[in-house]
Amino acid sequence: MEYIELEVIDVESSPTPSEAFALIVREKEGEKEMTIVIGLQEARTLVLLINKIQTRRPGTHELFKNFMELSEYKLNKVSIYHYDEGVFYAHLSLHNDEIDFDLDARTSDAIAIALLMNAPVLIKKDIFEKLSLAPRKEETSIEDFNPDIELQPEELELYIENKLQEMPLEELQRLLQGAIDSEDFELASKIHDEINIRKS
Repeated sequence: MEYIELEVIDVESSPTPSEAFALIVREKEGEKEMTIVIGLQEARTLVLLINKIQTRRPGTHELFKNFMELSEYKLNKVSIYHYDEGVFYAHLSLHNDEIDFDLDARTSDAIAIALLMNAPVLIKKDIFEKLSLAPRKEETSIEDFNPDIELQPEELELYIENKLQEMPLEELQRLLQGAIDSEDFELASKIHDEINIRKS
């Protein structure tokens, strides 16, 4: 089973109104790119990780990383091994001195953990060849954070608010429900405020 190693490039606004954000990945030994659709909460996490921005308190992925290290487990790699009807399937390959095993995970979570633990991200070659595109022309990214600058929480909040303002009302309503379902009430409050502004 042949795999290709990927590198994470950026998080961008999705071109279609029914989707939230797009994670852009590229083959490490080539120029073809591929898009993985992710939600707003996942986009926020990956923007922080891509740009090496430290938060004041550990999030879920940092907690997992800290637990792994204390338990003396190592992450060998992340593998995207299946794709079906728009959904990617991934697992974490873990090991310690006694055992090796694969742990199923959402692709966005798996990639976030790989970024935190400096582990390679792989994808089955046939999946990548089916979904990849030729490299795009250079264009201004929606995300221009400098990794060498420590972003202040206020600046991150402003970025999120700007992204919400760009989204259609229908998409905001879907994101609101998703935020409530995942108990991200801070984000739900921001979305609710933006919806109220639109309606007024």
